[in-house]
Amino acid sequence: MTEKLEIIQQLHIAVENDRTDILRAFISTIEQNDDHHQVISNVLNNCYHDDGTLLHVASKLGKIDVVRTLLSSGSDPGIHNSYGKTAVDLAATHNITKVFNEELLQAAAQSNVGRICQLLAAGVDVNLYDSEESKSTPLHWAASFANRDIIQCLCARGADVNQINSQGYTPLHDAIKRGDVEVITELLAYGADSSLNVTAGKDEGKTCKDLAGTRKEIIHALDNPPPLINIEEEFDLGKLSLKTDIGASTETIGMNGTAANGSEPGSPELKTPTFMKTVSFDDMIQPPHPVVTEEKLSLLWPQPQSMLQQETKPFVIRHHLPVYVSGGPAENSIQVMKIVKMRKPSFTSLGLDVSINLLSSLSDTRVPHLQCHVNNRLCPGHGLYKLTISQGQIKMLCSDYSSLHCAISTVYQLMSLYKENEEIIIPGLMIDDWPDLHYRGVLFDASQGRLPNFETLKRMIDTLVGLKINMVQLFCRFLKTQGWQLGYSKSEIMDLVDHCSDLGIQLVPVLEVAPQVQFDELDDIYSTIEDFMTCFTDSQFVSLGPRLSSFVIDTENNVLDVTDAVKLLPLRHNQILNICGYPLHGMDSELLIHLPPDVVISEYGIQADYDFQRFCSPLSSHGISYIMCPGTSAWNSLAGCPEAAINNIFSAVKCGDAHGALGAIVCNWSGKGHLTHLPFAWPGILVLAGLAWNSDCHQDYLYSNLGELLNRHIFKDTTNTIGHVIVELGRAETYLIRCCRGQAGGDSQKLPDEHGSTLFQFFFNPDAVPIEHLTPEALQRSVRHLKKCQQEVLKINLTCKDSEHIKKELSLTCDLMIFSARICKSLLLAGKNPMAGHAGYAVVNLGVSNLPATVKTDLANRLLELMEPYKEVWHKRYVVNVGLSESVGKLQNVFKLLVPGSDSEGLMTQQNHDDQVQHV
Repeated sequence: MTEKLEIIQQLHIAVENDRTDILRAFISTIEQNDDHHQVISNVLNNCYHDDGTLLHVASKLGKIDVVRTLLSSGSDPGIHNSYGKTAVDLAATHNITKVFNEELLQAAAQSNVGRICQLLAAGVDVNLYDSEESKSTPLHWAASFANRDIIQCLCARGADVNQINSQGYTPLHDAIKRGDVEVITELLAYGADSSLNVTAGKDEGKTCKDLAGTRKEIIHALDNPPPLINIEEEFDLGKLSLKTDIGASTETIGMNGTAANGSEPGSPELKTPTFMKTVSFDDMIQPPHPVVTEEKLSLLWPQPQSMLQQETKPFVIRHHLPVYVSGGPAENSIQVMKIVKMRKPSFTSLGLDVSINLLSSLSDTRVPHLQCHVNNRLCPGHGLYKLTISQGQIKMLCSDYSSLHCAISTVYQLMSLYKENEEIIIPGLMIDDWPDLHYRGVLFDASQGRLPNFETLKRMIDTLVGLKINMVQLFCRFLKTQGWQLGYSKSEIMDLVDHCSDLGIQLVPVLEVAPQVQFDELDDIYSTIEDFMTCFTDSQFVSLGPRLSSFVIDTENNVLDVTDAVKLLPLRHNQILNICGYPLHGMDSELLIHLPPDVVISEYGIQADYDFQRFCSPLSSHGISYIMCPGTSAWNSLAGCPEAAINNIFSAVKCGDAHGALGAIVCNWSGKGHLTHLPFAWPGILVLAGLAWNSDCHQDYLYSNLGELLNRHIFKDTTNTIGHVIVELGRAETYLIRCCRGQAGGDSQKLPDEHGSTLFQFFFNPDAVPIEHLTPEALQRSVRHLKKCQQEVLKINLTCKDSEHIKKELSLTCDLMIFSARICKSLLLAGKNPMAGHAGYAVVNLGVSNLPATVKTDLANRLLELMEPYKEVWHKRYVVNVGLSESVGKLQNVFKLLVPGSDSEGLMTQQNHDDQVQHV
């Protein structure tokens, strides 16, 4: 063991044995060096231990003095370990939690905004009490001691601006006593109530003006308050972090943007992203790298592994971009040129005239240009690339053709970020980049549901390559019937294989059989599967769904055998078999040693709280290759659940990166009814693409910037609106799920709901939806939120393909959500318990049939109005002969519940005829 490793081990031993003297001695020694801040930070804030940093370990073990020492020495409590937990999450006792609470109070008093952000990101309660005797919150402390920035920081993160402490003071009272006009003004801007009197103590009954006395500047501030920063009224979707909220609550807002008691979901908070790179001990003694100060660079997605700003003049181009390409000894320059030409449309979309030529001695390198060179000897490895941006050149050095695609994506994003009017000005940069997970992909259900039509699917592939995705899986569920069974034709699949191959993406078939297909019937559909598989002769992998995986797994004689797969299915000997992990979950983990080395396990887990660690750890310990398969959380809903998608994918990637997974595939399942439009799958896809490439990304960054990333990289919205609308619609839908369950805001268990979201269920079986915990007030907040979102859709200006169709899909989704909320509201009013407060629930679901006739008629007429636009929107971007009839059938079933014995199709036809006659 080296001396350096011994030091690390000794520090852990010191923590475990509560030896603060050893820690202080080490820190004291390091402080004698000129670069001691960098060295201490690298020691304290890197996860050398399985549990995380030294602070994680101390917090978990309940070492109070050690926690205090580490915090005072610069440990960051906001760092997540490989399981996604912070040191606050691991706090073993209340006393440990109290140490973190005291740190927040101290940071508030000292105006240490960076420390406050770290602690709140770690999960410390922004509305904690300093003691039971005082009951002062961090905002009270800030009002008494801190500056205006701290007030803004705390209020923006959910601090209760009107909380009263034991002395009867609100934070505004404390600020007035202190006499700081700026602090008073900031509190008033966040809704501090100047009409509240002191409720206890020596000043009981005094008003704010009484406390102000003769200080005219304070009285003037009270009489002339600034405009309210009101989360209920201000709906500014043009900002990185929305200040809108479903309810103007003063309850505690957690780090995931939800209230601690579940009644109010707060907005995602704007926090500075932290992209940490694990460093070796050798790195600690090196001078610190220059800090990247360009804010725009935080919007690159995926985030590069390493970025350094250079003190050089920027790279500037206006209209013409010369591109010179070359290859190494083992690489073909013509192939390099072919790839660059394929990606040329991205750059022409920026208004650039791109010329592509082979690099030679005659190439004009005196003008600003892009140089692409692929050479595995100069850039050894797989998926690696380097970018050097200087005044006259962007130099791109790639290890292989795959990394060339990735490098091109980064250059395009940089040019897009730094394009102003007719000019692109990129600062001097050095970028070294590589993927954390080798395979990064998306699974689409190609058998049923809302299938994007072929042109839409190809455009999605074009977007995916820009996010550095290198695998697309097509899920095909085979029935007993013979013949082609996909929603796409055979020629379309073959065209798609070629299109993906040209973009460096591997198209992988996922084979599954329907529930009615039995094991002994596989022979009957062998030729059907074989016909499908002829489209994938170049695919390196063949994946099996859970049912088919259970058919090919044999555990006789306590030996795990999968050789039946070759007998039962038309697989080639050079294709890697990828089986679903579900059938293995109930087996003895010791059987895993019998799996052949060329078998890969797909570990599917689609809920926010799914424990990937439980099943992946045994696979890793037995040397089994596996791929993480979280979900987009965008099925069985109207607008998806972005919060669940972030939590689920973050957990999957962190687990996979820590235990050596081959890759991560985000699954967009079809679900039932197929009411969810395609834009709501993009949040999960975007998150997976970024994290699978660079997993060192804080969850807070995703909560705060997801909408902006969607605007920038998916929809290209010049108004910076659509991404925020998508996120907010999902938040509103998730909010009602929690309200229906009586679930706490910070609780992500069982999200998304396996039966579908609350609003979604009203389209399937409204009589069975549990509404006992719902209130008309909560529903009204949601409806107001939805209507604001719908108003914002009108402002959207997309520069991507299908822009008008996408806007119509969002507007229609808002209509469907509001309609579902109307059904819910009607049931709430009809089922109100007259004895509420004395016996039973406040409300019960009496069923649609018990609604007043006029209410049912109004609902039926509105649903009738929505059906035709629903079908028209489907025809624009989705396969018509798959899923549409089933989806419309669900709407018609609701119509029949509202108007029994009616024919919605006939009424729609008559309505269309009447409209045409009226128009004539």
